[in-house]
Amino acid sequence: MATEAWPLRGPSLSLITLLRACPSDPTEEMKVRLSHMLHEFVQHHGNHDGTKELAEKCCCEAEERYFSILETLLSEEIRSPGGGDLSETLWKDPFQRYLVVLCLEFAISANQLPCDFTKLLQIFKLDAYRVPLVIELMLGSGFGQSHAVIKHLTTVEYKILESLAWTGDSPLWKEIEANEGGLPSSQQAIPPTQLEETKRTDLQPEPGQPKVHVGLEMSPSVSVDQRRSSSTANTPKRKNPLSWFACKVYKLMTKRLSELCSKLNIPDALRLNIWTCFEHSLVRYARLMVDRHLDEMLLFAIHYMAKVTNTKLTFNSMANCYKSQPFANERVYEDMLILESVVENRPTEANDSGDHRGAMLTPCTPSGQEEKDEVFRFYQAYSMKMQRFAKQFAPTFGGETPPQSPYPILPLPKKSAFSHPRLVTSHIFISPLRETISPVTTGLCYNFGSSPPERLREINNKIGNSHAKARYAVSFDTKNEEEEGEGGPSSKRPCLDDQSALERRLKSVVNDRAKIGNQDQA
Repeated sequence: MATEAWPLRGPSLSLITLLRACPSDPTEEMKVRLSHMLHEFVQHHGNHDGTKELAEKCCCEAEERYFSILETLLSEEIRSPGGGDLSETLWKDPFQRYLVVLCLEFAISANQLPCDFTKLLQIFKLDAYRVPLVIELMLGSGFGQSHAVIKHLTTVEYKILESLAWTGDSPLWKEIEANEGGLPSSQQAIPPTQLEETKRTDLQPEPGQPKVHVGLEMSPSVSVDQRRSSSTANTPKRKNPLSWFACKVYKLMTKRLSELCSKLNIPDALRLNIWTCFEHSLVRYARLMVDRHLDEMLLFAIHYMAKVTNTKLTFNSMANCYKSQPFANERVYEDMLILESVVENRPTEANDSGDHRGAMLTPCTPSGQEEKDEVFRFYQAYSMKMQRFAKQFAPTFGGETPPQSPYPILPLPKKSAFSHPRLVTSHIFISPLRETISPVTTGLCYNFGSSPPERLREINNKIGNSHAKARYAVSFDTKNEEEEGEGGPSSKRPCLDDQSALERRLKSVVNDRAKIGNQDQA
């Protein structure tokens, strides 16, 4: 019995032409896959409350976007130097299925269909871990999506990096186990040019001493030179979906830590200690993250570093600061409040020692609620793993403090719409001031803050002589403003084009006589 399918409108003629040019035309296989997936999606929505009709609308929009993205990706590949055959990547079944899911996600969000991204992955039995790879290819192709679409893609990616990729059944754990049970360090995953230089320079050990990976414990069988050579693989083709994933995680959490530290007035030295603690937890004890949220690990690192350095910082203050952030997760916020009632209400001796293994739930926390017990068990597990490492940063620690992990460099803010020369009229360009040569090589140029006022007057005169209607002349010469009074060169005084002084005088007389006549009639 043949599987039922969704009726497709089909690709455009231009896409059909591009597909036929491929060494192996994937058109039919692509259409069959898409049709069956859309049909399966509709079958998961019943007829109640009109959700089936809405689901069908989402299918139509998803199909249109799907073909549009494929056409753009294929066109970009063909235009790239040397051309290329996408049959090894673009037409593989996993990539295609993820692409359909993302197209459906766009349509679901736009039409407010009650079906979140997690449910969408469950319908098609796909894991979230590999979705960011597809998102990066889509964004990297420059297929001209709107700002809203790009923002939505980024939001989906953040949800995956935060928690969806860390579920117990995620394929991420197989790769982590193959990497000695943890994520690669930031030095391994992120290109060296995107890492701040560490203050410590003890990369090379003293003669006769074992080689140690800076800021992190590591297996004696792996040397610094080997780790460093792997960290130079700064292109996706040379990195292993784990190093690439770790790079994404570190860059996202670097930004969040910087924002939290700014709000909490945490100094840079403590921020670097927090980052070292957070990275250490993922490199050495990644299993703590099973079915958890990355923000919890980050807030725990902040809490522990504040404790060992005698910095006054409560769970409540961290929770309130976290809640004010645009990326805040409600569950993480509530977990912090639970821990405040449990951890910070225990005897002072236990708090000072940092040993939370013997802590018990207090009466203020309803022990009958499994969810609240779970977060405390998670905190206990974190404490048992991390307290020994964290104590090494205490001012009273007698041994050598572990070196700080290099902090990933935050990306520069996005360029504004005014970052390139803008054409105001057919004769006037406005562009940011740079040390490089101006794109306009002829005519007059005025640099705000450096050019003399006379240059602006020349531009005003040139504009006045080239147009027939009135323009406003802008003056930045405030030196003689008081001497010239109200009739002086003001930014709001009109400059009438192609009019002599006599013509302006005559017009003024006519206006005055008209006003007198109106007064006499009144």
